[in-house]
Amino acid sequence: MNKSYSKRAGGAGLLAMLAAVLLAGCAGGPPEDPTEPAYQRYWQCAYSAAMPYAADDSVSPRSAAARAQSACASVYRAYRDARIRYVRSVVPSRDRDMATTLGNQAARERRKMVTQRLTELVTEAR
Repeated sequence: MNKSYSKRAGGAGLLAMLAAVLLAGCAGGPPEDPTEPAYQRYWQCAYSAAMPYAADDSVSPRSAAARAQSACASVYRAYRDARIRYVRSVVPSRDRDMATTLGNQAARERRKMVTQRLTELVTEAR
């Protein structure tokens, strides 16, 4: 079998399996996300770190969000690592690299959303 075809077929199989897992979760109600507590700790840290900048007009809302993200880097890494572990737990072990990438991307997307929301909150508070 062609090696590149085998990789594509494996990736397609992984995506199909992830879709099946997600759809199965929809049938019985929303699945419990074991990474939610880690995300909540991250959000609370970032929010607490950003809000003092709401009264400081010398710092732009975007900079305030960036500084908050920097202050909470270790809490974010804990959340990211939890997300990666969770994704790895639901995919076959042969797809470990892909699971790591997917978990990392999911955490990064949530981080972008947090940055956007923090920017909005600092702007609104002013």
